[in-house]
Amino acid sequence: MVKQVHLINPMGNASGGSEWRTLRLFEELSKHCDVQLWSSSEPNPRFSDYPMRRIDLSSKSFPMTGTFIIVGVYHELGPWIDLARPTRTILIYNTSRLDQLQDRLHTLQCFGKPKVEIVFAARWLMDACSLSGPVEMSPIDLQRFAPAACERGDGPNGHFIIGRLSRDNSKKHHPDDVGIYRRLVSEGGSVKIMGGRCLAGELEDVPEVTLLPSGWQEPDVFLKSLDCFFYRTSEKYFEPSGRVVSEAMACGLPVVCHRRGGYSEYIEDRVDGFLFDTDVEAVEILRTLKADPALRKRVGQAARKKLEASLAPAVRDKFLRFYTQ
Repeated sequence: MVKQVHLINPMGNASGGSEWRTLRLFEELSKHCDVQLWSSSEPNPRFSDYPMRRIDLSSKSFPMTGTFIIVGVYHELGPWIDLARPTRTILIYNTSRLDQLQDRLHTLQCFGKPKVEIVFAARWLMDACSLSGPVEMSPIDLQRFAPAACERGDGPNGHFIIGRLSRDNSKKHHPDDVGIYRRLVSEGGSVKIMGGRCLAGELEDVPEVTLLPSGWQEPDVFLKSLDCFFYRTSEKYFEPSGRVVSEAMACGLPVVCHRRGGYSEYIEDRVDGFLFDTDVEAVEILRTLKADPALRKRVGQAARKKLEASLAPAVRDKFLRFYTQ
């Protein structure tokens, strides 16, 4: 008998880590079982190539039986859940909102659903809520996010290119980063930020800083145009796991990230990436990388090996067996 699995997420944000996690799980699970993609809101047109079904109670369009994999706790499940009869329920917890996790667990358990199993996107998320379950790095396509076929020299005019990508939201950017970008371009570097139009008021007067809207380019193509990946968020937003960081590491980039983030769990400082606490430390690391191409190559290669080990076929098969058991 073919196992029936339903993946459930709003699917509304083309730059959202939860959406891309859902799609990668769909691609992997499709090889092993009958899997359906469900959007709980209007899906983003960017996902039109995927066979997605919209949850609609009025037309009785919603998952009815089988294994429910609900990706994220930040979205409401809706009244359809009262009528659904899953044989198994898995909740992927990938945002740091314990109140929402407790609310979703309460909703699912109140209506007599099977005991909810939780998959955590990072170990700290599990530790913070005193619950237990598998810890799964957000799966990515290692073939797509692979190092560039040939080594890239410094960018236009010999500039060392620092970059990052994220949603185009000011909370995803630390206010002190503007000063770091200005300092680095004054020393002969350049900066590319996809999802950085929200910084236009502070940086559009700097020609060496390129601010692009979210989704302007495929993320793997964008990452392969960089020499270094720099990342931190504002104090208003804590990055629970940071899929974009693992994508950059898979592409063989040296990553320079603020220590305050879930991604710090899988970065070994100064071996396969760099972690910093202060602006002074960040600038020092970036200057060192700019001056030392061999260091960039060595750390980038170690980052790629880290992702290859973390997402090795044996590791992914273990998780796929868990989802389809």
